[in-house]
Amino acid sequence: DDVEIVSSYKVHNIQANRLEQLLHRFFAKACLDIEFTHTNGRRVNPREWFVVPIKVIDDTIQLIINGNILSYKYDPEVQDIVLLE
Repeated sequence: DDVEIVSSYKVHNIQANRLEQLLHRFFAKACLDIEFTHTNGRRVNPREWFVVPIKVIDDTIQLIINGNILSYKYDPEVQDIVLLE
C-alpha cells in the first residue's frame, strides 16, 4: 500500500540489514499490533510498523552511529529512550 516517507537516513559503516535488525529489536515493545486482510484474501500481521515519535527514531539512529545504543532502551509508556538501570 501507499506510504508517506517522513524521513530518510544516510548511515555509513553499518549494513542496512544490521541497522534494521537493531531498530526492530530496540523498538520491539512498540510494534503496532494490527492484522488485516490483504486484497488477495490473505490475513496479514505486519511487523514493520512501530508507534514511536520521529524524534526518538532520530535519536536512536544517532545512538547506533556513535555506538552507545547498548546503554539504552525504549520505554513505550513514556515514549522515549531511557538509560538502562
